[in-house]
Amino acid sequence: MAQISWIGTRMQTTIGGAIFLVAALLSLVSCSASLDMSGERLAPLGPEWGVVIGSVLVQPERVASGKKATGHDISGSSYEFDIVQIQPADPNGEGPYVEKYRLTAKAGEERIFISRLRPGQYLIRSFKEEGVTGLGGELDVVFASVAGETRYIGRVLVEIPQQVSRGKGYRFTVENARESTLARVPRQHADLTKNVVDEPMEIRERPAE
Repeated sequence: MAQISWIGTRMQTTIGGAIFLVAALLSLVSCSASLDMSGERLAPLGPEWGVVIGSVLVQPERVASGKKATGHDISGSSYEFDIVQIQPADPNGEGPYVEKYRLTAKAGEERIFISRLRPGQYLIRSFKEEGVTGLGGELDVVFASVAGETRYIGRVLVEIPQQVSRGKGYRFTVENARESTLARVPRQHADLTKNVVDEPMEIRERPAE
């Protein structure tokens, strides 16, 4: 009986360990890394890596002259952008082992990012206001990382209308802010700006419904 009891305990420990391992693996798979790696020491480029430099900016929609700005005040708000690596067979980055990234930006402040990424296509899938359910939406902006290259991919400008409270009340564009962005790259990454290739992000066309 003692031996049976010991075997049962051993089995429970093994099963418990397996469950813990699966949970840990799932946690690793679902984690999102920061898209901004400017605070890290970036290794020299090689055949396995490319670098992209860009920015995002969320701001209130400009009010026509003579009109008073009323409605949703976004000052002090933070917004999180959801970025994933995509493949032809997984165009929306929904696979279980997809590379996931996040980027947080404060309203009214341009958030510059420097990212060392594996070659391939990436999708800025959506954005949302932190702590507010329903305020945000899809972006569908794509860019590419190319091995051995440093690319400037532009700035995503998101404008929030003053009167919006929920739903798809926003507009966004991709702008070229190369000079101002590269001028703000930290000195430790100055070498990355010497041979920057301009390759702007593109807004992906959605299929007609």
